[in-house]
Amino acid sequence: MRERTGKKKTRLETWLKSAATPVFLVSVSRRVLFFNAGCQQLTGWTADEVVGEVVEFGSNAEPQSLRALITALCPPPEALAGRELDVPVFVPNKTGGHAAKLVRFIPIRGGHDHVTSVLGLISPLPTPPTDQPQSLSLRYHAELSALRWSLRQRYGLKTVIAQSPPMRRVLEQVGLARASHVSVHFVGPRGAGKEHLARAIHQESESPVGSFVPLDCRQSPFSLLQTLKRLLHPEADDVPSGALRPRTLFLIDVEQMPRDAQERLLAEYQSDGTNVTRRMPLPRLISSSTEHLPDAVEDERLLPDFCLLLTTLTIAVPTLHERGDDLLLLAQAFLESSNRGADRQIGGFADSVWPPLREYAWPGNLDELSLVVQEARERCTAPVIGLEDLPLRFRAGLEAQSIGPPQRELDEPPIPPLEDHLAGIERDVIRRALKKAKRNKTLAAKLLQIKRNVLLRRITTLGITDDE
Repeated sequence: MRERTGKKKTRLETWLKSAATPVFLVSVSRRVLFFNAGCQQLTGWTADEVVGEVVEFGSNAEPQSLRALITALCPPPEALAGRELDVPVFVPNKTGGHAAKLVRFIPIRGGHDHVTSVLGLISPLPTPPTDQPQSLSLRYHAELSALRWSLRQRYGLKTVIAQSPPMRRVLEQVGLARASHVSVHFVGPRGAGKEHLARAIHQESESPVGSFVPLDCRQSPFSLLQTLKRLLHPEADDVPSGALRPRTLFLIDVEQMPRDAQERLLAEYQSDGTNVTRRMPLPRLISSSTEHLPDAVEDERLLPDFCLLLTTLTIAVPTLHERGDDLLLLAQAFLESSNRGADRQIGGFADSVWPPLREYAWPGNLDELSLVVQEARERCTAPVIGLEDLPLRFRAGLEAQSIGPPQRELDEPPIPPLEDHLAGIERDVIRRALKKAKRNKTLAAKLLQIKRNVLLRRITTLGITDDE
């Protein structure tokens, strides 16, 4: 009897290994245990390459990489916790391309009803889509995966997450910047992702050699000039080579750059065409600011020629609040990025979390969202983040936002336009002078220390009548 059972087990295992239907098995510790012939035919990877790999729940892997495959094979944390799920995924092929498939994750239970592994069955996406209820976290995971593939194909962008109308123009401009070497300036609020976009232009441009060097323009003039000298004119034995050579110089808060540093950069870049002694080409200039640079020129904080040097292409970056549903995909993306290398995987956010995330104004933009997601992840002990996991400062900010400004601010009178305010003061002073001069306009003009014809014009302009 025992021998017959062993033979059946061997036959079943042999049949599963050779089956054309893609089937795989992942342990509760997220290690691939089984990868059959159907999976190998679909993906181009062999069982020897895949079995033993640890899978991670995410969507930010390089296309056609083994990591992209094992990311697609990862069961959602809810499946590892015992819930059977259908999840649409993009399954990559080793030789190129990908296929949209549906993976049914079936928890396998051992003694004491504990989940020991998860069986994955890969099938075509149903048409129409399955009616199985799906959590918003899985829906946004699937949408995020689809968006990443779309952005790679259309714009060549691997790290930017955006689909809202305000960001479409930004994506088009970033695409133009990637294909050229012109200077680019980003203007937008703090935390809106300006440096991330600058890095995307640098990393995904056609030139592969050279480093990205961020430079804070708020530092002291002496430090800034020394840094520029070191970057633009290294010593003979200090000339960087390969990827270490500065290829992009990113000027942060450039509207605050000291005048001496502006003049230094202008001199370097305006004379570059005639400088035959330079050891290496000048790095590309990308800059950022929180205000439009022409305003800084008008206030004489920036040199006009320096502004022109920086703004060959100007890209306005919207606030997170202006980006609509990008917020939801960005929150999912930040969470999935934090899953990489982590022992504990979090699948997304409970459905109850999305309304407060939408309602909050996000004054700190993407930086604040990233921090809130990270803190919530650290507090979370379930497969998905719940309301109770959101950090206290987020909940306090949301409550303060709903309450509105303090009552004393509401009780204060509104500030009038300056011209109206000054006209009221002038009208009051002229009336007092006329009263003291007993309506004698010549004497009133002397009291006001202005000419009589000027006083008469002001009386007419301000609408002061003789019977006042």
